[in-house]
Amino acid sequence: MKKLLSSSVILVIIIGILMIAGCDKTNTPCPVCPAGGTVTTYQITAIVTNPQGQPQGGAIISLVNPPNQAGTFIDTTDNTGQGTIQAPAGPQQISVTMGTVMQTTINITVTVNTTNVPQSIGTVKLQQNTTTKKVLVVKASAENLEDVLRVIGFTTFDSTTVYALIDSANIDSTKTLNYLKQYSLVFSNCDGGSEGNDSYALLSRTYGRYVAQGGKIYGGHYNYFHLQRIWPSFYTNFDNQGGSGSSSDSISIIDQSLKSAIGFNVASWSASIDYRYLSGYGKFLNLPTNAKVYAVIYRTSPSVGVIVENYIGTGKYLWTDYHNQDIKDDPKLVKIVQYFLLSM
Repeated sequence: MKKLLSSSVILVIIIGILMIAGCDKTNTPCPVCPAGGTVTTYQITAIVTNPQGQPQGGAIISLVNPPNQAGTFIDTTDNTGQGTIQAPAGPQQISVTMGTVMQTTINITVTVNTTNVPQSIGTVKLQQNTTTKKVLVVKASAENLEDVLRVIGFTTFDSTTVYALIDSANIDSTKTLNYLKQYSLVFSNCDGGSEGNDSYALLSRTYGRYVAQGGKIYGGHYNYFHLQRIWPSFYTNFDNQGGSGSSSDSISIIDQSLKSAIGFNVASWSASIDYRYLSGYGKFLNLPTNAKVYAVIYRTSPSVGVIVENYIGTGKYLWTDYHNQDIKDDPKLVKIVQYFLLSM
């Protein structure tokens, strides 16, 4: 009798051990799976708009807690603002982001759907994250990015002047760097070419240190003087093209993701407001080897970049070869500027 009891006890212990091993979460194929190992998912679709309420291409829609299995749990919106992902039935959380500070999160309930027609969760509007992300505008004499930011939905940002930063950097560049590091994004206005003066050099290098530590800067036109000092072997082969462009210069979009996001390949630069014809701006034929060129002057050979993103690690300095507020008369160019300001 004792032997039989001992055998029974041993058997129960063995079964218990096997059951515990079978419940080891590391062996579970996905965090929300039933016993079968996979979870059924259903398509959901959304229309993402910018803060102004216009359809926004290039935004990222993602399922916050996706199952650990194959599926489309992240998508990029097209030029109509639409994106489609999969999600299991039941309460789910959807994240919508664009760039560093534009984001929103919504809670939805995904229903069981056997019709193969995606469930629409309606319109989702991007908003500036003012809680954990700070934005700085560096004001200067020849560009007014702060005005454009207000129009497209940046509700909160700090501002200083380039002259205050020059003085600060020339006294204590490390202190200036620490000041910049408070901000997730820095928008640097054009100062009309004064950036070429030697007094700006230390600020340029401080900008470079900020980028090297993961910072992001957006700058127009004469910001290229800062780029020359951050990437000293590049942005030196200058081609002014004589400054005699026609009144209908055009830019050609060469980046496929940008084409998908905005829905066109060519945009005309009308001179009815901006007397500086696009071909009259300075152009550079030598760019950093890892630079990303989004758009070039239409039909130029060799091509010259109009929108160029320059990288150091995860940091970047996006440069536009124009004044961003000078394109109010052309809807396509407005759409391009909106895209890049929102996607920084």
